[in-house]
Amino acid sequence: MVSEGRHLEAAAAPGSAGDVLHLIRTGVAQTRADLAKHTGLAPSTVGLRVDALQRLGLVTEGGDASSTGGRRARVLRLEASAGHVGAVALGAHHVQLALTDLTGRRIASVEEPRTDLTQAPEAFAAEAWTHLQRMAAEAGVDPAGLLGLAVSVPAPIEHPGGRVVQPSFMPAWHGVSVPELFAAHTSAPVFIENDANLLAYAELHGSGWAAGASPGTDGPEHLMAVKLGTRIGCGIVSAGRLHRGASGSAGEISHTGVTGPGVIPCTCGVPACLESVASGGALVADLRQRGYDVADATAVVRLGDAGDPVVVAQLRAAGRAIGSVLAAAANFFNPSDVVLGGVMSSSAPLVAALRAEVFERALPLTSGALDVRTAVDGADAGLRGACYLALDEVLAPARVQARVAAAGQVA
Repeated sequence: MVSEGRHLEAAAAPGSAGDVLHLIRTGVAQTRADLAKHTGLAPSTVGLRVDALQRLGLVTEGGDASSTGGRRARVLRLEASAGHVGAVALGAHHVQLALTDLTGRRIASVEEPRTDLTQAPEAFAAEAWTHLQRMAAEAGVDPAGLLGLAVSVPAPIEHPGGRVVQPSFMPAWHGVSVPELFAAHTSAPVFIENDANLLAYAELHGSGWAAGASPGTDGPEHLMAVKLGTRIGCGIVSAGRLHRGASGSAGEISHTGVTGPGVIPCTCGVPACLESVASGGALVADLRQRGYDVADATAVVRLGDAGDPVVVAQLRAAGRAIGSVLAAAANFFNPSDVVLGGVMSSSAPLVAALRAEVFERALPLTSGALDVRTAVDGADAGLRGACYLALDEVLAPARVQARVAAAGQVA
């Protein structure tokens, strides 16, 4: 099987083995009787579906469900140890990696510094794969059990093709198909996604490493997730689903023209775009021109926290610029939540100015139902989002049904 970045729809034929696993995984059905009720299938047919999933090791049956009279039924559960998924989150100055079991429980995770922004994509993929293999071995997990891998990149991603398009600070990555990079190392399906979209995906799936393992979530149905780091990105959840748009560029607010000097060049070609004026990369560049010795956006936040008046003023100006763009986007989209993630979201002056601008400029009907807040588990939210994406993809009913068919199961 060739590594791929194609996203499958969650649905499969109603009553198929893939659909049955989806009902079990989401908690809609806990017993064979529940499955018969929800699918309309005969008990004997439900038995065939469950047996096929058990032979693949995806479902276990044990324990007793609560009884409403008569013999207690056995409970069906997704088997956590039937495989694992991996995630790689690439940032401007670091890379995060994680492995989880099929219920979303974290098996292992690591964060490594990354300073060479000119590193060839092929070299990065090889290095990341080596890390994942080592992590699996150290955790006592069979590396061959990897069912899928999701990769987060701080750049626009063409959907559904999976190519990186005009990254702001990684020119060597333009036009690169990340799934093809990893095809040299694994036959498991590989999925590529924008980092802000994965921040949104993590929020959709709730808090904690196991909270989002099930595609049924309690997260907001309409939200904008804003990544404030070296670059600025935005992911959108609409009606409880990640919204990528026609070609994958939904949420690319960072290339909106704003008032202020563009400090760093941007590939978008828009003079004084939001990213060139107010991103972490722009703030670092501006401070260096003023004689400050700052290595990255984290150093800028620290100076702001320490009360440096020049830096605080800079952070407030950036917050106002970002807030003005978010207010316009909120008026258009009407989300219930604007969620802030990334290192710059920990800056109190920036966030205060951003919130003030949003609530001043947004329509009352928009702002009255709006919560502007920081992300749940913001430090690794994007990494969790990548894990959840990988889980939802490899356990998608259509993909599970394909596994059943490939194994020659009658279901």
